[in-house]
Amino acid sequence: MKNVIVYSRVSTDEQAQQGYSLGYQEETIIRYCQTKGYNILACYREDFSAKNFNRPKWKSIVSLVKANNKTDNAIDAIVILRVDRFSRKIELSFNEKAKLLALGCKVEFVEGQVDETNPESLLLEAISYALPEIENTKISIRTQEGTRKARENGCYTGRAPIGYNNIRINGDSTLEFNQDATLIKEAFEKMAAGINTADEIRRWMNSKGIQISKSNFPNLIRNITYSGKIVVKELGEQPQMIVSGMHPAIVSEELFAAANEALNGRVRKMNFKSDKTNLYPLKGHLFCQKHQRSLSAYASTGRKGVKYHYYICTKPHVKCDRYPIDILHKKVEDILSKIEFSAKVVGTYRNILKRTFESSSTNRKSSIKNLEFEVEKLNKRREFINNEYMDAKLSSEDYQELKNSINSKLFKINNQIDELNKQTSPFKDYVDKQIPMLENLVEYYKSVDGKTKNKILGCIFSEKLVFEDGRVATIKFTKSIQLLLNASKRLKKLKNKKEVENDLFLNLVAGTGLEPVTFGL
Repeated sequence: MKNVIVYSRVSTDEQAQQGYSLGYQEETIIRYCQTKGYNILACYREDFSAKNFNRPKWKSIVSLVKANNKTDNAIDAIVILRVDRFSRKIELSFNEKAKLLALGCKVEFVEGQVDETNPESLLLEAISYALPEIENTKISIRTQEGTRKARENGCYTGRAPIGYNNIRINGDSTLEFNQDATLIKEAFEKMAAGINTADEIRRWMNSKGIQISKSNFPNLIRNITYSGKIVVKELGEQPQMIVSGMHPAIVSEELFAAANEALNGRVRKMNFKSDKTNLYPLKGHLFCQKHQRSLSAYASTGRKGVKYHYYICTKPHVKCDRYPIDILHKKVEDILSKIEFSAKVVGTYRNILKRTFESSSTNRKSSIKNLEFEVEKLNKRREFINNEYMDAKLSSEDYQELKNSINSKLFKINNQIDELNKQTSPFKDYVDKQIPMLENLVEYYKSVDGKTKNKILGCIFSEKLVFEDGRVATIKFTKSIQLLLNASKRLKKLKNKKEVENDLFLNLVAGTGLEPVTFGL
């Protein structure tokens, strides 16, 4: 009688997702052994990956095979449901089989057992061992693609770093703060300040209950996740990229960049809790096209103790352009001066524009009044046919036909009225209030504090500014500013009052959805 060991295996994911239960496997193998008349010495169950044979239960089986190799209880075979329960690596499968055969023990499968008397058995066996590896590779590729897509959308996949907990929001994996978030931020601030060494900060964190090794502390400071970003790793021909994550940032991009510079030996003492908006009003409106991230700002101390202020790229460990703040501030003021000039050009035609808008409003109101008169007539007609029908003077068919016709007309006219009511435009307010403000834009911009400057820029630029070779490479204005520039450009080409009234009004109205510039004051 053949002595055998029954072996069943699942990984946690397989058991949860695909239903490869250990009980089902064991029951099927036992029935098979009973049919064959095998003597079952023991049954082993394993909850472990098949990527290698470094599995606790499998190692116990091999030890048992070795111990009973030359005894009366020698184990003749290990019976397994099918090949993928044995291994998912073709090379490891052949090696493990050879090792067991040297001990006088075979590996036998309930499903897909190869007839070794067949001359082609080696090829069939290789195919059977290769199929699980191929399947594993496909699963791995699909997993990597899914992970990359999720990260591109700002999801965080993987174990949460210290200071965060893993959560799901509407099915998307992301992060939320936990009780350690405040300590992580303080560690970044200490690192950026340059007063303490990295190991001193690490020991301080250990004293606060966050245990981190000396070798892992630099990885914590370099983890861009803390600045609200996600690293999307390279996959095939798709390059590595950094995107904004769905999770909240523990530290600002400025603090993250400063801490990493200090970690790399470029130490600057900085106070991150004070408001520097007055000094760096463009922060949040500048973008590095090369590294796809916003520019931050900092002060550098020269040899004679003089401080020089710059806007810089926040990508760590790379050399990138830095821009002196006075140069960039001047270039932005130049852009504002062009907007101011355009406002003055349009402002010279203010009275003509106001009359044109008032005329348009009068025509619109007259159209609404006429349409409302039509609605009244149709309602009276509908009431008349209702009475005729109730007095049996109209057949049911005629009544339905007339009623449907009237309802259809009413629906169309009411839609027209709604559209005309929605056309209440902000053009008059735009000419009366917004253009005069823009006519003194530069002077006003220079006179206000940093926070107000930041609001003004947000009303003017629809996207962040990109600087290349010392100049503004791309400028995208908000709709209202772009309309103003278009109108000014058009006005310069007009020759007489009639052209202004006709052409300019059409030029402005073409940009529907005009949003007046407001600075939140």
